[in-house]
Amino acid sequence: MFSNQTSITKFDILPNEILLEIFEYLPTVNIFEIFFYLNPRYNRLLLSIRLRIDLLNISKQVFDFYNYSLFPIASQCIISLRCEDVFDRLIHHIHLSNFISLEYLTITNIKKSTLQYIIPYLNKFTNLIYLNLQISTGLINNELYFEESMPSIEKCILNFNKRIIIEGNQCYSNLKYLTINQYHINDLLSFLHIYTPQLRHLTITLNDEYNSKQLLPKIENKHSLESLIIKECHIPFSRIEQLILISLPYLKRLHINAIGIDYADGRQWQRVLSTYFPCLIKFKLYITFPEEDASTPILRTQLLKTFETIYFLSHNWYFAFLHHPSSSNIDLFSLPLFNNKIHANLYDTYIEKTINDINIFENINELSLFLTNSNEYLKLSKSCFSNVKNLKLISRFHFNERQPRTLFVDISNLIIFSKLESIEFIGNYFPSTSFILLDYTTKLQSLSISFLNLIQMTKTLTDQHICQQLTKLIKHLKITSINDVSNFAMFERLPLVFCHLESLSLSLINPKDLYTLIVLILQKMAPILKTLNLSIEGHIHEVIILKEFMSWLISYLYSHDLEKVDVKQTDDQIYFCF
Repeated sequence: MFSNQTSITKFDILPNEILLEIFEYLPTVNIFEIFFYLNPRYNRLLLSIRLRIDLLNISKQVFDFYNYSLFPIASQCIISLRCEDVFDRLIHHIHLSNFISLEYLTITNIKKSTLQYIIPYLNKFTNLIYLNLQISTGLINNELYFEESMPSIEKCILNFNKRIIIEGNQCYSNLKYLTINQYHINDLLSFLHIYTPQLRHLTITLNDEYNSKQLLPKIENKHSLESLIIKECHIPFSRIEQLILISLPYLKRLHINAIGIDYADGRQWQRVLSTYFPCLIKFKLYITFPEEDASTPILRTQLLKTFETIYFLSHNWYFAFLHHPSSSNIDLFSLPLFNNKIHANLYDTYIEKTINDINIFENINELSLFLTNSNEYLKLSKSCFSNVKNLKLISRFHFNERQPRTLFVDISNLIIFSKLESIEFIGNYFPSTSFILLDYTTKLQSLSISFLNLIQMTKTLTDQHICQQLTKLIKHLKITSINDVSNFAMFERLPLVFCHLESLSLSLINPKDLYTLIVLILQKMAPILKTLNLSIEGHIHEVIILKEFMSWLISYLYSHDLEKVDVKQTDDQIYFCF
């Protein structure tokens, strides 16, 4: 007893500077749970900390502590907030107006109603220098008006799938970095001059549809933009050149991801780059066009030759083609490939390039690999996907089709299994021995697989060795195409095998199976899960079925002491937070 008291006394006499240094290494929740209300000194000390709050992927218990205990006493100390728009928390629980010191704000999966609620608050954050708003993928694609003043903003990411219209008299004079989607190409140059005169780095997707709004006044002046990244561009090359490129003489970095054969002409690019960009240091290109536009090896070679000139070689700018039978398109891109994900066929991927001694795929961390039978040997070089972390295996095998005996040996020649963090099995037919991968994927945490494949590969979760590996590795599990909830042995073993799960996603074929499935899952897995997601796939469900289920579910949760679980229905998905 005396020893413990001495220890506490010694900790108490530490100077504030040392205590603050210790607190830097501890989670915010733990610091306030342990030290706040202990004595006035600790209270003052904790309220002097500039807090960075991350609400992504947390349990309901942790969120409730933030919302009911920490935010009421320390919201003025929070300088950084990261959260997701789930369970209407941003509307009914998190009062953004109290975060008066906020400098960094990131919100993901924003719904339309939440976005309309949040936008008016933005000009109240006078210290805000970083804003990142990621729209929900299901949001309807229409116009969004944005006219909020943010005088301190330096970096802004508005990742919406809506056409954005900037209005008002405000000027974002401190803005240096901007990401914006669906901005009309006719207005871009005027927008840069009027609203963002000091902008240096722009990432954008462009819109060329009819503009019902009056265009901004046309401006002929040059802009001092230094970096331009254009994504998913469907606009003809000539319009990009005339409306944007000719007015950016200070550009040092140009990345373009475009659709169409007219972007695949090296002579055209050489003329534009040498004429308009005397300061250009980096040029990156990723072009996708239909296979019929260059259907023969001769045509593809001719196109590639237009990029194999003294101009490109002198700048160390090299290019390559990639095509395979599983895709109807051909990709032309700069080397090394600057995209972080790609599709390829295990055996029939063809690459032609303007330089040999280079690792084309060194930046790839997400690979979608099509699996087919072929008479060909591997054409891709050994360990070419050496940095892949997320692997999607897409089966193109048919029922009773004989599969390559060396399938996973061949995959191992391309990928370093020990670096994988997630694997997704897509398709119906895989070798029953596919989980041999688990012996080599020491960093694996996430698995996505169909119900049938999980049964076959694990022998209904009875294969002892495989189940031990799954227990040790998997924290995030997604099971698709569940069509037999009467397989009670499978669901009884699920919480035993996946006992370290943090998130579980289940996709059903029949919405009427929701009742049986949710009872099986909640009885066994509610204590270990942070989040659960139920969805109905490939089924035009009746709204009445889900409404009736939600009504039953609320009653079930209350009757089984689970009333504190957050639950929310969105279209054909139901989300739980425990």
